[in-house]
Formats: sequence, C-alpha cells, structure tokens
Amino acid sequence: MLAASGAILIAVSLIGVIPEAAARSGWLVAVFATAIGFAALWTVDHLVYPICPACSHQHQHEEYGDNLQGFAVPLLIAIGVHSFLDGWGLSMSQQGSEFFRLAFLLGIALHKIPEGLAVGAIAREAMKSHWTSIAACIGAEAMTLAGAVVASTLAAHLTTNWEGILLAGAAGTFLYLGYHALEGVVHERIDASRIRSSMTNS
Repeated sequence: MLAASGAILIAVSLIGVIPEAAARSGWLVAVFATAIGFAALWTVDHLVYPICPACSHQHQHEEYGDNLQGFAVPLLIAIGVHSFLDGWGLSMSQQGSEFFRLAFLLGIALHKIPEGLAVGAIAREAMKSHWTSIAACIGAEAMTLAGAVVASTLAAHLTTNWEGILLAGAAGTFLYLGYHALEGVVHERIDASRIRSSMTNS
C-alpha cells in the first residue's frame, strides 16, 4: 500500500501537476518551483525531523526503549506539517482534470492509512492518556484541512502565474513523499532479504 501510494504520487506529479503548472507559469519556473518544494521537504526530513514516520527507514525508535515520553511533541509537529502539505496539494489539485483529482486523492488516501497507524501507535506509547493521544493525532491530521483551506483562500487572490508556482511547489513536496515511500519499502525488503540470508547461512 505504501509503495502504491508513493508510485501514484510520483506519477501524478510528473504527468499531471508539473505540466499543469508549466502551462500557467512556463516550464523553467515550474521546474524550479518543483525543485524548491522537493528540496524544502528534504531539508526538513533530514535536518529537522523525519516528516513521515510511516515511510522513514531511518527512523528507529528502539533507542527510546519502552519509554517514549517526550517523543510525541516533535512527532506530532512533523505530522502536522506533513498533513498541511497534504491538504495544500489536494486543494491545488482540484484545478486539474477529474482523473488528475481522483488519482491525487487516491495517492493521499493510501498514504494516510499507514501514516495514521504509525503515528497512532507511537503517540499512544509516548503519551500517558489514551484519550490525549487520540486527540493529539486528530489535531495533527486535521492540519490537512487547514492546508486545504489556506491553499484555497490564497488561490482565490492569486494570478495564474502564482497559481502555477504554488502548484509546482506542491508537486515537489509530493515527489519527495513518493520517492521517500518507495525508498522506505526498498530498504525494508533489502533488510528482510539480508536477515533471511543470514538465517539460511547460519
């Protein structure tokens, strides 16, 4: 499911979003804005905090042992930013064709399922109250709606050129999310293969 969501996000971005942005702002601007979106999310993911715990192969929480207290706040902030970008992209995608909108929605929906399960499990272990962890997860994921509202509000006041720039920026973030999801699946399979190989050899 995670690999499928990643592949859909990449395909829709390359086939639908970037050409749509280029039609509004020109190819040079669209490619540059896409690169900026990709680089911005890469920077946050590598230098600030893993943006997607559901597909981050670098994220290892075994080091925290059984005590994940204090881990919830940075996790939920990262998921809030992630969800805001999801909503932003979904809102901007509504300006494309029906196929484009449905494909984008499918990619996000598939991505949200493993993400929600991962965030919920970690938040439950990191927070003392069951109800507090549920409320915190709902709040973080609700940033999807906030991103959609902000994007819709801005789009109503932007020129066609700026719409293209923001659309390309969203494409860049989704290219990174798609690449990251696929990368995580590949690493998991490589690790699993190594474990099976070592067990066979031993």
